[in-house]
Amino acid sequence: MTTDLAPWRGTCATCGLPVLWATTPAGKAMPVNPEPAPERGNVLLSIRSGQLVAGVLRRGQAAGARDAGLPVHTSHFTDCPHADQHRRPR
Repeated sequence: MTTDLAPWRGTCATCGLPVLWATTPAGKAMPVNPEPAPERGNVLLSIRSGQLVAGVLRRGQAAGARDAGLPVHTSHFTDCPHADQHRRPR
């Protein structure tokens, strides 16, 4: 994706690292690490109706996207040292 992602750039409220604020297809906000992760990424970003949408790929889909050279990202929750503070009890 070569689109300017500036409108969706922000920072994590707890660790202060940069994130992209995307929306899942279910309409929930999802912080995404801004740099693609070609080794382990499983989040494919797209822009739909002016929104940055994060599609979480299954293992095989993610491998295929990486093999095709698509920029795949990771959820910020995979790296944030304070991720547990943002999880809701089930």
